[in-house]
Amino acid sequence: MDPITSDVDRLLTRIKKALIVRFSLRVDQADDCEIDKNIREGVELNGTYLWILMCAILIASIGLNINSTAVIIGAMLISPLMGPIMGIGYGVGIYDFRLIHKAFKNLAIATVISFITSALYFYITPLSGAQSELLARTSPNIWDLLIALFGGMAGIIGATRKEKSNVIPGVAIATALMPPICTAAYGFVNGNVAYFLGASYLYLLNCIYIAVSSILIVWFIRPIARREIDEKLQLRIRLFLVSVVFVSFVPSVFIAVNFVHKQVFERDVSRFVNKELVFSKTFPIDFKSSYKNKTIDIVLVGKPLDEKTIAEIENSLPEYGLAGTRLVFKQVGMHQEDINAMKTALARDILEENRAEVEKKEQILQTLQENAESAEQKVKEEKENMYAGIAQEIYIQYPQIHELFFADAYVSRENEKNIDQIPTVIIVSKKNLAKDSRTKIEKWLKFRFQTAEIEVIFVNR
Repeated sequence: MDPITSDVDRLLTRIKKALIVRFSLRVDQADDCEIDKNIREGVELNGTYLWILMCAILIASIGLNINSTAVIIGAMLISPLMGPIMGIGYGVGIYDFRLIHKAFKNLAIATVISFITSALYFYITPLSGAQSELLARTSPNIWDLLIALFGGMAGIIGATRKEKSNVIPGVAIATALMPPICTAAYGFVNGNVAYFLGASYLYLLNCIYIAVSSILIVWFIRPIARREIDEKLQLRIRLFLVSVVFVSFVPSVFIAVNFVHKQVFERDVSRFVNKELVFSKTFPIDFKSSYKNKTIDIVLVGKPLDEKTIAEIENSLPEYGLAGTRLVFKQVGMHQEDINAMKTALARDILEENRAEVEKKEQILQTLQENAESAEQKVKEEKENMYAGIAQEIYIQYPQIHELFFADAYVSRENEKNIDQIPTVIIVSKKNLAKDSRTKIEKWLKFRFQTAEIEVIFVNR
């Protein structure tokens, strides 16, 4: 044999042995009897278990209700639901049908108690809004399935080790068994079928794939507690598992595809808004997109866009993968109510800790405030100059007039709901003005104010 070939073969053999040792699950595996004992103890349903379970479910419900991630994580850390699920997987893996029955029964009891406890909380609590943490559990997809699969695998591997680590608490957080039950209870109490079904499906996915991953690992390590059954029964069990996995897998794929399309749509909308809606005197202060309806609602503050500009914006939609999407513009000016709307949008972004949007909208708000103040000051100066010119001309033409009052009056008319704002001039004279003089003054003022809607009041004093 070629010496070089011989050396390569030895090197590959050494690498293979090293990899086997590194990735072997038997190196620090606990005694089979200890594994069996620990998993069976985790399946037990006693008073302590139930009290911890109810405390955990109440903590999770409160966390979802107040939208606190830290509280929800705390609830998942003390949740004891992993025990019966891994018991099911271990029972199937060693073909212990009595253990499977017991674990199924205890998991069902624990699930019902958790659901009732959470439902009672959501029935009593005055906070009825669906927060983001709760909404996140209503649309399970293939990623939740993969998390449950790998989480369950890590859980059963950790449970079969000599040295107990923080694997089980970590798996409890990753797979999140408690929040879906709480969300299902919330949907049930509030009559929201979509929330109830979505969260129930997520909980079912977690249970199934944690159990399936446990079965695979138990089959791999082949503990001595494994029972010997005939090949036909083994085949039936495996066919049943494949059927369960397939039936639970298919809906998650459809949901995942829809989720991906929605995320892509929202990303394209953000790109479109950030690149196309950039103007010197017009600012987008808020926008909402609907993947379902294929619409983008945009609120603009500042100088209104003309039809030509809007048409150009709409024609650019296909460039961002948004062909067929309908734009809905709400254009407002630079009045105080518009600035208030900007402040409301800014406050919402601060609450959502959206730093980029906060900084962007703070700059826009500052520009709007400056423009509004500048516009108001300009209008005020123009009015003062116009009023001063009118006053000087009247004083020259009619010496008997010695005082003028200018104002914008709000007028309410009988049988009309609207309140009109019209310019008003109060003319104070030392004696009554002749009728033709009053008529001339009124016509002249209408010409100067460029409006027929003007109120002129003559007063003798």
